[in-house]
Amino acid sequence: MSSVTTVTAGKQKRTAVIFPKEQRILQQLGENIRLAMKRRKITQAMIADRTGLSKPTLRNIERGESTVSIGHYLRVLAVLGLADDLAKVASDDEMGRKVQDIELLSRAKSVTKRTPSSVPTPADKRHRMTSKRDGKKSTAIQPKEARSSTFKSLIGSAMKKAKEQRRESVKSTLSNREADGDDA
Repeated sequence: MSSVTTVTAGKQKRTAVIFPKEQRILQQLGENIRLAMKRRKITQAMIADRTGLSKPTLRNIERGESTVSIGHYLRVLAVLGLADDLAKVASDDEMGRKVQDIELLSRAKSVTKRTPSSVPTPADKRHRMTSKRDGKKSTAIQPKEARSSTFKSLIGSAMKKAKEQRRESVKSTLSNREADGDDA
């Protein structure tokens, strides 16, 4: 975990705490930018001229340093013609959609639409599922344990799928790098 705190003119400047996994992601981004520059045969001097950034800042971007602002990363990506890729980040939020769907389903179960024919009679009310908690009688539509196990299984399957996608992405990247190395 890395965190940088600098003191400038008596003021302490705070920065985000970056965990090792996040640092590796930034380093991968920096490496991807460096490879894009090499593929396009664009030098640091050319990028510096086009973006107005200093060469040390460009080196920090290529290393994936967390101290560089996202705006600087965006300027470099724009010069490389890759700025639109940044807009794709988190656009396909599979985990968030599943969590939202679960919440919507649980709301739909708890708030049922009642028509005159579906209004429960006193006899119907007696047949509802009841449980005793802390000595009090309460009515439950679905046991909490069932809701949490459903949620856990959906989250678990989403995490497994995300892990498989990351593995496939790494395999694809490695095979592309090997193919690029064979062409050279």
